[in-house]
Amino acid sequence: MAVIQLKNPLLGHLVNSIRPKDVDHLRFRETLKAIGKIALPYMLEDLNLQPKEVELWSGRYTFGFLPESEIVVIAVLRASLPMFEGMMEVLKDAQGGFIAAKRDEKTLQSRIYYKRYTSLRDKIVLIPDPMLATGGTMELVLEEVLKENPKKVKTLHCVSAPEGLERISKKFPQVDIYTIAIDRGLNENGFIIPGLGDAGDRAFNTET
Repeated sequence: MAVIQLKNPLLGHLVNSIRPKDVDHLRFRETLKAIGKIALPYMLEDLNLQPKEVELWSGRYTFGFLPESEIVVIAVLRASLPMFEGMMEVLKDAQGGFIAAKRDEKTLQSRIYYKRYTSLRDKIVLIPDPMLATGGTMELVLEEVLKENPKKVKTLHCVSAPEGLERISKKFPQVDIYTIAIDRGLNENGFIIPGLGDAGDRAFNTET
């Protein structure tokens, strides 16, 4: 439905704080986790609290709660795991899911090789992924997810390239795309410039 750039100063600061190449993997990973938590409220602004009666020390009262059982957070392995963890720590009764896609760095084409999640029918699906570059991987992920007829699908990215945003927003107009930074564009190898580098390698210290 829309590309929403989150212009919260703290989120911008956190993304920029992990751009330098000398940031160690632990700080990189913990910052991604914090970003997942802090960005989450923006993704849930259109949800209505549902009334639920609960027992208090002073009697029974009705309060509003998010429909957490209707929310599924899907991690795109492996780079999004820290953001996924942050979101799941807040939404303690949400369901988690996993999907794995790998991009061929020569052809820049992606393929899905693993998925594991509950039925997504009529669910609110949140998909964090630090980088939206060419959009190839996210296109595959969204094709799989939308087969399940979810109620809503929203993605969250730390850094996006204009090329990826255009590709995904045009093909999936029903999906809300949340991004913190929109960078200059892609280089000849399909990496975002200036970007963050390979977020998966940087988060898990697997750079070669």
